[in-house]
Amino acid sequence: MPRKKRQKIKTNSNESLESLLQETYNDACVNIIDAQRTINEMVNSAEPEDVDDLTKIAKEKTNALKIKDSSIKIKLEIAKLQNDILKHNGDTNKALSDRSGGKVSLNDFKTIRKMIEDTSKNNKES
Repeated sequence: MPRKKRQKIKTNSNESLESLLQETYNDACVNIIDAQRTINEMVNSAEPEDVDDLTKIAKEKTNALKIKDSSIKIKLEIAKLQNDILKHNGDTNKALSDRSGGKVSLNDFKTIRKMIEDTSKNNKES
C-alpha cells in the first residue's frame, strides 16, 4: 500500500473536499477489510476450551463488528453528501447548507462570538 500523502484542507475548495472524502472513504474500506480479517482469524484459529474462552472471542468479534459498522456508516454518510452535491449541480456550499437543515453550525457560533467581541470593543471605545 502506498504511503499516504499529507492532506491540505482548504475552505471553499472542491479539490480539497474531494481528496478528503476519498481519503476518508479509503480508510473506511481498509477498516472494514481489517475487521473482517480479524473476525475470520479468530473463527479459524481459535480453539476455545471453556466458556471463558468463548466469551473472550465473542467480545473481540463484537468489537471488530463495531469497527466494521462505524466504517460502513462513514461510507454511507459520504455517499449521502455526494448525492446532495450532485443534486445541487456541484455547488458544495449550497449542498452543505441544505444538509445542515438550517441548524446552527460551529461556524455560526464563531460568527456570533466575533460579533459580540466587535460590539464590546465598540462599546469600550465610545
